[in-house]
Amino acid sequence: MLPGVYEVLWVILPAWMANSWAINVKGLPLLKNFSTPIDFGYKVNGKRILGDGKTWRGLFGGVSAAVFTSYIQMQFQPVGMPQMTLTLGFLLGFGAVLGDMVESFIKRRSNLERGHPLFLMDHLDYIFGAFFMAWLVLPVDLGYLLIASFLTVPVHFIANIIAWKFKLKKNPW
Repeated sequence: MLPGVYEVLWVILPAWMANSWAINVKGLPLLKNFSTPIDFGYKVNGKRILGDGKTWRGLFGGVSAAVFTSYIQMQFQPVGMPQMTLTLGFLLGFGAVLGDMVESFIKRRSNLERGHPLFLMDHLDYIFGAFFMAWLVLPVDLGYLLIASFLTVPVHFIANIIAWKFKLKKNPW
């Protein structure tokens, strides 16, 4: 049986926030000292591992946003929804950021520049990563992944346009 849309939205919200805030923390002075790329500029076979777009600031900001979101959700836990916990929020956030890093790794191996669009992969990389990690504590099945993917594509598209309009992103994708 497929989970309901509200149930999937409840579970995926911390991952959505992690993906968004990994970019949105760019201008926070508090995290300015964490702008070092996660790969520290190292290369494998002459190609960057992840690139300059994946920073410790984004990792900390994204995971922190997911944990904060899960904390807020815990205060308003609806009956019948999967139990939101700080651990689940952390795993969803870390998984979301990790999924995005995997996509960057693939792009670097494919000689694609930072910001180069990869339709669907740009929209779903973090969802796959989030559910992969969440699976450690929550039995998410293919139904969750299908519904979350279906919901995430338009939400991600709209969020990217908004971030681009506010000059948080260079491109609207």
